[in-house]
Order: sequence, then structure tokens, then C-alpha cells
Amino acid sequence: MVATSSTIATNSSPSPGITLTLESTGIFLGILVSASVLGGVAVTVISKMNRISSSITQIEKTLEEQARNAEKIREIDRTLALHIQEYVNRKDVVQMVLGQLNEKIDHKFKRVLFYTRDIQRFLQRDTDFKIREYEETTQPDE
Repeated sequence: MVATSSTIATNSSPSPGITLTLESTGIFLGILVSASVLGGVAVTVISKMNRISSSITQIEKTLEEQARNAEKIREIDRTLALHIQEYVNRKDVVQMVLGQLNEKIDHKFKRVLFYTRDIQRFLQRDTDFKIREYEETTQPDE
């Protein structure tokens, strides 16, 4: 009988590649999981920094707008103060002119009243002219 031996696979020389064992596969998977977790944390931190940056930009724009609005308010306040002062000045002038007119009217009325009384006295003395009685006030209203 002939003895035959069969050889399935033999490797007489070590291969130049990497030999994967269960331990090295576990280490490799652990490194991959750690790297993915670190990547996720980095993405989270970067997204939060971007949100903070956009919030800061919005705040800056809002502050610039408020500064412009505050300047407009100051300008409107100055204009209003000028208009109020102009109104007060005009009101004082109008009151002064009205007071002068009132005094002038009172003076003219008193002169007419005195002339009328003089004419009445003359007519009563030299003629039989009858004067109707009426109520008059010569005192200024207060």
C-alpha cells in the first residue's frame, strides 16, 4: 500500500503582512470607537462654537442698530427741545402783544367814556336833553 499524505495548506515562510489576532482586532476596534467618539465630541464643540459666534454677531448687529436708534432719539430730543423753546418764545410774544392790545383798548374805551360823559353834561346843562340810565362798569376785569 502506498501511503499518501495530503497537505491542505502549508506556509513555510512568514507573510510580509499584518497578522490579525483577536486581541489586535479588539484594540483596533477600540481605537476606531474612541476616534469616532472624539470626532462626535469635536463636531458638537464646533457646532456650539458656531452657534455662539452667530449669536455674538447678532448681538453686535443689534447693538449697532440700538446705537443708531439712540443717536436718532438724541437728535429728535434736541429738535423737540428747540421746537418747545420756539413755542414758549412765540407764546410769550403773543401774550405780550395781547396784553398791549388789551391796554390800548381799555385806554381808548376810557377816553370814549369820558368824552361821552362830557357831551352828556353839556347837553344836560344847555338843553333839556334827557339821558337814559344804564349800568356801566369802568373797572378792569380781574
